[in-house]
Amino acid sequence: MTLPSDSPKSPTYARRDVLRITAASLIASTISGLVPTQSQGASAGKSGSDPLQSAGVLAFGPDNVLFVGDIKGAAVHAFALRASDLTPQLDVELGNFHNFEGRDFVRGVDQKLAAIFGTTYDKIVINDLVVHQPSQQLFISVERGRSTDALPAIVKVNHGELEVLDLAAIPHSQVAIPNLPDPEAMLEFEPQRTFAITDVKYYGGEIFVTGVSNQRFASTLHRIPYPFSDRMTTSTVEIWHPVHGEFETRAPIIRQLIREVQGKPYLFGVYGCTPLVRFPLAALKDGAHVRGDVIGELGYGSNPLDMLTFTDPFDQKEYLLVTIDVRSASRIAVADLGTAPPEPTGGPIDFGPGGLGKTQGLLPVRPEHTAILNPKWAVVIHRHPKTAYRLDVSSLAMPYFFERKDGMSEMNWPDGPDPFKYRDHRGEISRGG
Repeated sequence: MTLPSDSPKSPTYARRDVLRITAASLIASTISGLVPTQSQGASAGKSGSDPLQSAGVLAFGPDNVLFVGDIKGAAVHAFALRASDLTPQLDVELGNFHNFEGRDFVRGVDQKLAAIFGTTYDKIVINDLVVHQPSQQLFISVERGRSTDALPAIVKVNHGELEVLDLAAIPHSQVAIPNLPDPEAMLEFEPQRTFAITDVKYYGGEIFVTGVSNQRFASTLHRIPYPFSDRMTTSTVEIWHPVHGEFETRAPIIRQLIREVQGKPYLFGVYGCTPLVRFPLAALKDGAHVRGDVIGELGYGSNPLDMLTFTDPFDQKEYLLVTIDVRSASRIAVADLGTAPPEPTGGPIDFGPGGLGKTQGLLPVRPEHTAILNPKWAVVIHRHPKTAYRLDVSSLAMPYFFERKDGMSEMNWPDGPDPFKYRDHRGEISRGG
């Protein structure tokens, strides 16, 4: 099954596009009887063949366990990576921290992936990026192809080289995600199945899986103990969305993180059109229908890409970072997340910003994927600003998320002003660790 002629033209597609592609493949596969019947429960062991049907969102848990969302297979997989699957990257050069000068780990990652998989770069889809913190190794979920024979893979970056994991050889378990939308059920512009598994996070012995179901209240959150068993807690969630002027029970959480604030655990989520929402973890019980508190409207007409926290190495305060597809990233103090009052419900349409959106800081970064590497550095997959055809994997200094060499200023002249003392720090190099 091929995509229509107006399919995305970007050489490597954003994760929203890969979900759309996966859903299109799923429709065709289901018609031909390739997709197994859904059933709730867990399975484990080595299958002898690649267990993934699609490669979506990624998250690490304890003991080197890599979780992979699989929309096509209606499951979340857990791969218990072995020592041989991990290569420490602590000696990798990250850049000059003081001078905001990062390094490119992999230049033209889409073209290099295409060479590995024997295709062209326009057939490569990069869906997510995650860091294994102890080794600081990067893992990327990839799909080759845009039809029923799309090949999913997990690729790691080893000192600038790309290596495909042999998933069939890695100890593996999986849990079925129940009540996913029928592959033929449509939204206005794309299949509902596109948003069946929007995010996976590990916290406190459980994975939290967000997405949509085939139920009346479609926006769903599963809490699944790990190691997997037949136990699963499922809640439905809703919000009042001020920008839309309505209660929403079907639009899903797109990105999530779980944090303790003032001693209480909360799930914080960001939706499409970027409302920031707070849910007490204690309320997310099996069978519960929970209304979250909107504590910020970050800006209409945009979609979240990544949601993470970092500690500013200068002021030592913790911040939430939300990267967004069509504008600068949002920075919000974590200390404000637990105390921010909820936005009122029932009012007229309000394009905002609202709540914490009024005081958010904006950071000059808009990568396709972002992850925290260590206390001073982030890693991004981004389209090179001066050669837009090239997709790179690069380091980026925190807390400003700014790459000095990409800009033009008076300071770029050899005899120009130097208010930030860049010249005093030439030659300083940071490495992993």
